[in-house]
Amino acid sequence: MSQQYSPNRTGTGSSTASSVERQARDMANAAGEKISDTVDQAQALAQDQYDKLTANIRRNPLQAAGIAAGIGFVLALLARR
Repeated sequence: MSQQYSPNRTGTGSSTASSVERQARDMANAAGEKISDTVDQAQALAQDQYDKLTANIRRNPLQAAGIAAGIGFVLALLARR
């Protein structure tokens, strides 16, 4: 944003307003694209972690069941309080 709004600037108010509006729209579009890219990266990372977890559970089903039972036991103890 190289140009900032200044009331003392020469030129018509409508052209300054449209310039500011255009800059705001461009910044909003750039922010939207960045957010979209970040969401895509987060989804890909989550899917990768899910795939790793699923593969680990398939390799060690008894260990996974034991861990799940332990977590359930601890949560039950906490819920009683």
